[in-house]
Amino acid sequence: MLQYDPHQHVNSEAWQALDESERIESVRQYHRQNRIRLANESLHAITHVIVENQVALGDTFAARAVLLRLMAEGLDRHEAIHAIGSVLSEQLFAALREEGGADPNAQYVEKLNRLTAESWRKASTLGF
Repeated sequence: MLQYDPHQHVNSEAWQALDESERIESVRQYHRQNRIRLANESLHAITHVIVENQVALGDTFAARAVLLRLMAEGLDRHEAIHAIGSVLSEQLFAALREEGGADPNAQYVEKLNRLTAESWRKASTLGF
């Protein structure tokens, strides 16, 4: 199994070669080994995996460029994964509530493109 470390860039080919359950377990193992307590370990790991899956798509999806931009703005890679994950979670909950009516993927990409390190830091100090 791949040794996952959110602070290090993941080899896209190796990541995509893993079964989804192996990806989730590798993220869980990282957090357990580093004694990071989580309110919902499964949801947290799945969010990491979704973001990493999007990053692994390379330039075909916005997540990789946003991750690199957030890091250039001063977030470490793990924080940037969480920042993108927060936008993802917000968008998923909005879709479940059927808010909007526009294409949820387009809205997600738009929100990712507006995301900044500063906006993430402000939101995370509020408990998000």
